[in-house]
Order: sequence, then C-alpha cells, then structure tokens
Amino acid sequence: MEPYTDAQILDGILHSDRKVMEYIYRQYYGKIESFLVGKGGNPEHIKDVFQEAMIIIYNKIRNDEFELTCKFSTFLYAVCKKIWIQEKKKYLLHAAKLRQQPMMVHDPGPEPDPLLQNHLESLFNKHFNQLSEDCRKILIMAFNDRSVEEIISTMNYKDLHHAADRKYRCKKSLIKRIVNDPLFKRLKNEIR
Repeated sequence: MEPYTDAQILDGILHSDRKVMEYIYRQYYGKIESFLVGKGGNPEHIKDVFQEAMIIIYNKIRNDEFELTCKFSTFLYAVCKKIWIQEKKKYLLHAAKLRQQPMMVHDPGPEPDPLLQNHLESLFNKHFNQLSEDCRKILIMAFNDRSVEEIISTMNYKDLHHAADRKYRCKKSLIKRIVNDPLFKRLKNEIR
C-alpha cells in the first residue's frame, strides 16, 4: 500500500475512512506502543492513550482553524506523549490518595489476622494495578463514593447507562481477576 500524505491522513480521519485509519494503526501504533512501554506503560493502557489521541486529533481537525505545522507522525507522537504524561500524573495522584485511605477488609472471625490482611491488600493492589487506566479511575471514584453523575462528568461519558455499565464491568473484572488468582484460592481454603 502506498503511504498517504499528511493531508490525505487528516482528511481520512475527518471522514472516518477505514483504509486511512487502518494505515495509521499499522504505521504508527507499534512505534508509539514501544515508546510508551519504554516509559513504563502497559499495552492495555497504551490502547486507551492511542484511541484518546485519535479522538483529540479528530476534534482538532473538525476545527476549521486547525493547521498541521509538522509531520502527522510527529503530531501524533506529541499528542500521545502529552496524554501519557497527564494520565500518569493523575494516576500517581489518585494512587497516593488511595494509599492514604485504610483498606477495609471485613473479617467475620473474632480477631483480624494481620498476615491475612496483608495478603488481601497485596492481592487487591496487584490486580487493581493491572486494570486499564479508565477502570482504575472509575473504581477510585466508586471507592470514594462518587455518584454515577460525577463519573459521567469526569470521564466525559455520554450518558448514565454507559457510565453505570463501565463501573459494573470494571468492578466485575477486578473481582474476577482476584477470585481467579491462585493466592486467593489458597487463602480461601486456609480461612475455612
């Protein structure tokens, strides 16, 4: 396939041209993924960053005053890098706040077991950190008793149904990951 010019790429993005979009992903996604993995990113999160960058670029192109002053590839890298840095700062801030809050584990036994508490906290943190950035944000808001309306506003979701569905799916994913972990199964057997 012949490479597209920057003007053709911008026009293809504006008109949601499938061939142009496939070309962009084929041509640039791997390079951006390698760059962000080198900066500590995980592939799940990088998909979100790339997708968000494409949405930002689309919105900029829709603005008649937008003018590309560098190569498209340079612009795409710059947008992805900026998103990555902003998301990392937000995540670190939220993670710091989350760490300051005590982890509550309901133990029906007469005395809480500190070793069990540590294992459960480690298990939770391990699987929480493997979730996508969006899921971590949503769950942090849920843990802090934020309403679905606040989640819609913060995450820029379209409607209540979508926000509630994402919150449900993120919780379900976290629970499934924890329950399927061999350490959880072992701890569960020891508690019985």
